Amino acid sequence: MEARVTSQSQSFRIRERMAEANVSHGQEIRADLPNIRVLALAGDGEAQALFCAMGPIRVREIMHPGDDLPLPSDVALEGLHVAASGTYDILNALVTSNGNLRVVVDDRTKVVPAAKPVGMTQGSAQVEWP
Repeated sequence: MEARVTSQSQSFRIRERMAEANVSHGQEIRADLPNIRVLALAGDGEAQALFCAMGPIRVREIMHPGDDLPLPSDVALEGLHVAASGTYDILNALVTSNGNLRVVVDDRTKVVPAAKPVGMTQGSAQVEWP
């Protein structure tokens, strides 16, 4: 199923994490985005990406410098396909921040289940989501 950004995605969280990583408007980077929750939508093979529990972004490479203007607030997600609902780490994603924050999962990107979803404790059978 393909994950997309919806009104419930809490897109402000990815913008906050980008600012914490000192990503500025106009930059093009390769980065790791940990703990992206993907939740299946009923019946249509699509899912929504939720950024509420997203961890700190790790910038791997700055491919194009920014201009220090404010980050855009709209978020677009392309190419994130997963087999099931869950929490994933998106490793080496292409991220651009001109016009919108655009996260692209391409042939250089690896999507793996997150090691330990936020809120899970040792021995617990359930995950508590914010």
